[in-house]
Amino acid sequence: NKMVAGDTSVDLMALDVVYIAEFASAGWIEALDDLYTEDELSAYLDGTVEGAKYDGKLYAAPWFTNASALFYRTDVLEDLGITEVPTTYQGWIDIYEKLAKDSGIDYAFCYQGAQSEAMVCNWVEFLASFGASVLDEDGKPVCDSKEAVEATQLMADYIGKYAPEGTTTYTETESQQVFQEGKALTCRTWSGTWNTFNDPEQSDVAGNVGMTMLPVYKEGDISHSCLGGLDLAINIDDKQKEAAKTFIKWMTSEEEEKAFCLSSSQPPTVKDVYTDADVLEQIPFYKDFYSIIENGKGRPSSPDYSLLSDAIQRNVHSALTKEESAEDALKALQKEAEQLQ
Repeated sequence: NKMVAGDTSVDLMALDVVYIAEFASAGWIEALDDLYTEDELSAYLDGTVEGAKYDGKLYAAPWFTNASALFYRTDVLEDLGITEVPTTYQGWIDIYEKLAKDSGIDYAFCYQGAQSEAMVCNWVEFLASFGASVLDEDGKPVCDSKEAVEATQLMADYIGKYAPEGTTTYTETESQQVFQEGKALTCRTWSGTWNTFNDPEQSDVAGNVGMTMLPVYKEGDISHSCLGGLDLAINIDDKQKEAAKTFIKWMTSEEEEKAFCLSSSQPPTVKDVYTDADVLEQIPFYKDFYSIIENGKGRPSSPDYSLLSDAIQRNVHSALTKEESAEDALKALQKEAEQLQ
């Protein structure tokens, strides 16, 4: 409402990464192409820079980010004599099927399938595993591609077989609880859950948890986690734009990104912070996490993201619950997405 009214009381704002396109297309935030040189931008994670752009222009500064990861039971792999962590869905299924029936582990996977934004994040990751996407490079919907249908079908097929039947009602909290209770071999969730999973007061598997990249469908494919986080943007009607730009440059400097990371444990957008000795001493899993987040991708960039997300949630959920076939659900989604163009 403040943006629509041309309110100048707000100098700058921290925006969820999915809203950059909406605010930029509406003319509410200032273009920041002159804020960084190309060399300066190269210091930031590629996915965070791309997520801060709209129509080829930079409209926000990457501030902090987040990415999903696959948490897994290190003790199970050790007991089975497995020294190489699987990279594919089938690789994890093969390990799961080697477990004794009395192992206490009921599922190979747990992830989020409730009609929610959490499900959207999971779904775009399944799509990426098949080389599919919601929008093409020109921003046109490609929701019902052959690869997208196959990815959605796989996500649905695992539910009730390799993932809990209740997955279609799970957001992060419910799926994490399954893993914390020792009932699942793996869990896809956000990186910050590391501390919870390794806290003996909250987790039955504390001390036996590792972190790795999300699985891919075919060996050798690149894993892409979904990125979250907040970016800094300037009100187009702000009367103190130069001061706001100076503040943003300071906030997103390597020194301040490190300080913020150490005080909040929020993943930084500056690459070099992940190898900083002080950061690694306090957050040792960043040693493994960097290889996960460096290939992270954002959700589809759309001026109508809220409407697009709602369409994804409704239609993909109908495929996961098997109320509709994956093909029919994605045809319906494609039609809705085209109407938003």
